[in-house]
Amino acid sequence: MALDRELDKTKVMFIDTCRRLLELGELSEEEYLGICDLLDRLDELDKESFEQELRRISRGLSDLIS
Repeated sequence: MALDRELDKTKVMFIDTCRRLLELGELSEEEYLGICDLLDRLDELDKESFEQELRRISRGLSDLIS
């Protein structure tokens, strides 16, 4: 269960970072909502699929944080 808590904590930190990018105008609201949806589906995707979808949604901004 500690791993689940760490994953939830990481998701919250990632969403918070994306929210800040939204506030700075670096992400659109559509991109932000897409990333939130993607994180909700995290368990359904392998790492490569997740990264590919994240890059598609965020116009490559995810490359800055990987």
